[in-house]
Amino acid sequence: MRIARQPCYTETPAIHVPSVSGEIRQQPASGMGIGMGMGYHGHSLVRGVNIGGFLVPEFWITPSLIADIPDPKPNDYLQLCKRLGQDAALKLMRSHWEKWVTESEVQRLANAGITHLRIPVGHWEFVDTDEGYVRGGLPFFKRLVYWANQNGMRVIPDMHTAPGSQNGFDNSGTTGGINWTNDPQNVALSKRALQNMLRFLSSDPIMLATVDAIDLLNEPFIDSLDFAQLWEYDTGGHTLVSSGLHRVPPVISIIDRGFKEYAWWQSRWPRDWNSKYIDAWLDAHLYHVFDRNIDNWPLESHLRLVCNNGRDLKSNSTIFPIIVGEWSLALPQAALNGRENEARRRFAEAQLDAYDQGGAGWIFWCFKTEASPEWSFLDALDRSWLPQPLSNREFPQVCGH
Repeated sequence: MRIARQPCYTETPAIHVPSVSGEIRQQPASGMGIGMGMGYHGHSLVRGVNIGGFLVPEFWITPSLIADIPDPKPNDYLQLCKRLGQDAALKLMRSHWEKWVTESEVQRLANAGITHLRIPVGHWEFVDTDEGYVRGGLPFFKRLVYWANQNGMRVIPDMHTAPGSQNGFDNSGTTGGINWTNDPQNVALSKRALQNMLRFLSSDPIMLATVDAIDLLNEPFIDSLDFAQLWEYDTGGHTLVSSGLHRVPPVISIIDRGFKEYAWWQSRWPRDWNSKYIDAWLDAHLYHVFDRNIDNWPLESHLRLVCNNGRDLKSNSTIFPIIVGEWSLALPQAALNGRENEARRRFAEAQLDAYDQGGAGWIFWCFKTEASPEWSFLDALDRSWLPQPLSNREFPQVCGH
């Protein structure tokens, strides 16, 4: 891939970033210090939500973004940018960035017990390519981090995309194939994007104080990639994060398991990671609606799978701490069996208990959606599918915890 000679975007005008009165809310000296309960080596567990559909659009989350575009609708963000053109796409996205996540929503998440915001962001925000993406969301990213800091929360910036796509899903920016490692220039651009993201975060003391971890790359489809190039990116990224953000203990690097089993990772995980400080986690995304083999399962079978996942998390956490970086309340229709509210509440409580077992905590996908409440933390609160406080249980001991 060629590096573009000219920027592929128009700069976003300055927006208001709130001031943080008094002292910056610094990272506690013991590391993760604001979660509920203790996890790996005494660290507090993450209770997080993903700020999905914000800087990396996914149209199933925000169908209104493409509602006024004639058929055939774009399937991904790159198609949107090319369909509308740079100026029109930027105008649309500025309005979206301004409105999609609000300060009051951040306050509500904090009051509900959320400790961390995982913020997916596209590589195009940090490096120029000739792909055609429209960028300009970083001022809104910064505003969100300030809001998190004001409300006693921490953030996990997540490099959600890669040039050429690391998985071929719409969440990578393009559904045009899995081409990231097909061209070494793509991987070089990803490395540069990560470096520039770390420079951006370290340029502001409030942002630096609010970052707890960096998700190096979301959901790389390992079986369709050159793992040697991915692993060079991951290990080099771990070094950059540990040394480049100048924090003690260091900011944690999160490595996505890439759709591979924990056993596959055991022989590959460097034993010197986490030896002095907790500085690396494995990321597992656990869903129940993408495997057609379990579509007809009753709810009890899904609950057993959740409990089995919890036991797997616990047994493998002696090798590496595992964060469940994405999960939801989405279930196949058969599992609801006409009792949706009870089913989703039981499913939620089982997951809340099981996903602590990896030693790092969990992050719900996602904080809100326009029309899919089973994927929305805020909607799930409104419908009492999620408990308040998060430790409350209507159906205790589902997994024997």
